[in-house]
Amino acid sequence: MNSHGGPVRTAVFGTGRIGREVIKGCAADSGIDVVAAVVTDPAKHGVDVGKLAGMPPTGVTATTDLESVLGRPDVDLVFYCGLGAPPTVAEHLGHFAERGKDVITLTGMIHPVAALGENGAARLHRRAVAGGARVVGAGWNPGFLLDVLPVVWGTSCVRIDRVFAQRVAEMRDWGAGVHEECGIGLPPDQVEDTDSNPLHESVALIADALCIDLERIDNMHEPYVSSVVREHAGRRVEAGRNAGFHKRSLGISGGHPLIEIEMFGVFCLDPSVDSVAEGAKVVVEGDSTVETEARGNWFGDSYPVTAAKAIRAVRPLATLAPGLYRPDQLPLSGPGRFPG
Repeated sequence: MNSHGGPVRTAVFGTGRIGREVIKGCAADSGIDVVAAVVTDPAKHGVDVGKLAGMPPTGVTATTDLESVLGRPDVDLVFYCGLGAPPTVAEHLGHFAERGKDVITLTGMIHPVAALGENGAARLHRRAVAGGARVVGAGWNPGFLLDVLPVVWGTSCVRIDRVFAQRVAEMRDWGAGVHEECGIGLPPDQVEDTDSNPLHESVALIADALCIDLERIDNMHEPYVSSVVREHAGRRVEAGRNAGFHKRSLGISGGHPLIEIEMFGVFCLDPSVDSVAEGAKVVVEGDSTVETEARGNWFGDSYPVTAAKAIRAVRPLATLAPGLYRPDQLPLSGPGRFPG
């Protein structure tokens, strides 16, 4: 919590690909200072965070000593940039919040009840309240593109019969940890569904925000088997091996899918080979139909914009009472100023 009137002072937990983008994004924001970074790799201990992020030195060095960072009164907020299944992530977030630090996670937790169950979400909420802190999951996808954006369109419809959102993503520049978690390069029969891109959380968020009663959420995951050899930055995928994923989550109401969220992630995507191209689509059908397609260089590397969405959640989050939130519950902006 920022009570000193100056820039929000933040710590970054995890300096992988997304953590580095958060550090760079904060450096460009005069209202946010990175004053600490926590790493799990001993080789990064004592290294300047600027160097870790590919920037000039900042004078702030990374540490493996989490408790020393959480004990600092000059840390207002923690960006959680680590990997982990929802219970693992929730344990980290709860620990940070109990120490009085606001927390923004870039790993899931878009819909805490869908991620943790009612009891798990309630426990994390209580831990945040006890510490006087706020916790939210934020980012671009999940956290906006396939969940908050469909909600924005849906609130403009008198009647909603169907909500559909799809993203096709190039994976070549995703972090090495995510590549490994998604089984890039493995035989298809060795690939398991992971907690990356939790589409069922997006379905649950849309349903809650638009007051849609769901009977259940059905999930599908298929490895994306490559028909060609793909190679980038030292990572090679042979033909017949896994080159990504196709995920789909259906929110069932009245025995029919009312909410459908779909995502393709493809390593070294080639539209001439893969029959899909980077981009996103949102369709809301009801009394009228609203269809939106998004294109642009966002899709070439979504890490910077993911970090930007989380960074821009800092000030709105600070306006809320202590507790656990979904990203659609954040105000659009932080405190404003009025003439006079």
